[in-house]
Amino acid sequence: MSSSNDVYNRPVRLSRRSSQGVFLGLDGWAFTTIAAALAIAVISTTRYGFVGFFASAIIWAPMGIASFIPIQGMPASKLAALWISKQVRHATGGTKTRFRPERPRVAATLNLPGKLANVQLWDSDDFTSAYNPGDRTVSITAELDVDGFLMMDNADRYDLSQQLASVLTSFTQRAGIKRVSMQERTMPTTIRPARQHFEDTLARRGTDGTTAVAENYRDVMDNAERFAVSHRNYLTLTLDLVVLQSQLKSLGGGKHAIQTLAKLEAGNVGAALAAANINVRRWLDSRQWAAMARTALDIASVPMIQDRSDEQVGVSVDAIGPMAFDEPKGNNGVVLAEGAWHSTMWIHEWPRSMAQVGFIEPIVFARDPATDDAISHIFTLVLTPVSVKAALKRIRTEKKVWRGNQRLKAKRNDSDSAEDRADWQALDDQEESIVQGHGEYRYGGYLTVSAPTEERLASGIAGIRNAMSRVGMEGQILYCQQAEALFINAMPLGTGLK
Repeated sequence: MSSSNDVYNRPVRLSRRSSQGVFLGLDGWAFTTIAAALAIAVISTTRYGFVGFFASAIIWAPMGIASFIPIQGMPASKLAALWISKQVRHATGGTKTRFRPERPRVAATLNLPGKLANVQLWDSDDFTSAYNPGDRTVSITAELDVDGFLMMDNADRYDLSQQLASVLTSFTQRAGIKRVSMQERTMPTTIRPARQHFEDTLARRGTDGTTAVAENYRDVMDNAERFAVSHRNYLTLTLDLVVLQSQLKSLGGGKHAIQTLAKLEAGNVGAALAAANINVRRWLDSRQWAAMARTALDIASVPMIQDRSDEQVGVSVDAIGPMAFDEPKGNNGVVLAEGAWHSTMWIHEWPRSMAQVGFIEPIVFARDPATDDAISHIFTLVLTPVSVKAALKRIRTEKKVWRGNQRLKAKRNDSDSAEDRADWQALDDQEESIVQGHGEYRYGGYLTVSAPTEERLASGIAGIRNAMSRVGMEGQILYCQQAEALFINAMPLGTGLK
């Protein structure tokens, strides 16, 4: 009996991040920086002799040293490159965006900064396809109905997660699915449904709405309004149109073929999720899609937008972007949009021990330690399917790297560590999982915290960090990349930081 409960209570073990790197624990960026430093030293010595070697040391020495010094979880050389890039954007005005309503805009573009302005939303039958011409992809987004999941007992959570896992596994076995994104949004909302239900009940029963009891109930709802919080879940499927070119040709090609293919995939995914007892509440149309981006940037607008009736749900595509967007100079960990402050973190540490299904519950219900209010946040998991062949090839390559590192350590009389053994065991576990028929995804987690003021944002980040530490997770603020990172969460396009 106890073993059965253990399966339900602690069934999840996430693959640990390897510490082996490309060579002796160095990642690709650090290895490339060291190679560049060596190249500068060799070329200078070859051309100018020892004078050139020592003169160029002011360049190659800091580069080489910075590759071994971690800052904010990344090599100092990489952080320096990101900082320089941001300073260049500051100098060229690339960190500020101001929307001018009467300024002429190219047809079929959106009010968004950079390449995102080229995204096109194609509506058909209350369903939108988000076409990204830069990546040659099309994305479709569904709002999922998983009410009460975190209120279920562990056995029911486990059963539901196993059924969802079967759906996700099928995506790794189909060509053309480029990414799968799962998103949870926690934001302030309204209690309009409760108000509407109360008024409908009064009308149906013919009750006088001016009585003291009715007025008292309205006062209770008024006082409860500020505590209303919504938790919404979305699934975005991103299709690679280059891989699916043959199917598009069979459908006639062009925009109509892309829309038809997207609709077919939506039907397939909806049926698979229904078989897994997960209900698709709706596939988003262009107004609902635009509302996702708008509410992520302008958190003050969330109650107003969510309070709209079914006929006016969402927002116009013209109002999708920010009126003002700014990356403050001197503060590399935040971005200011529509008067709200945002900070996005990359989840670089996941639970190392066995974890419960739904282990992110403390993050979903995280509270501000200063005000005890719910923390407005967006948590996105970007999954990139990996074919069985590619997954097994990756594992073989990483095992070769592991063995090579061990031979080098042996030559230095440096014995292996518990961390090395854990890396090997993780590779063995992944290989066994694939052989048993499970799929593999490369995944990245992004968490955006939003607040009306910079002080509230700092307090909210502290609350989120407390929640993450409870479940063995750790987030790293994406310094000098906040604008790009924010739009990863705001826009349901299934993108990530590459």
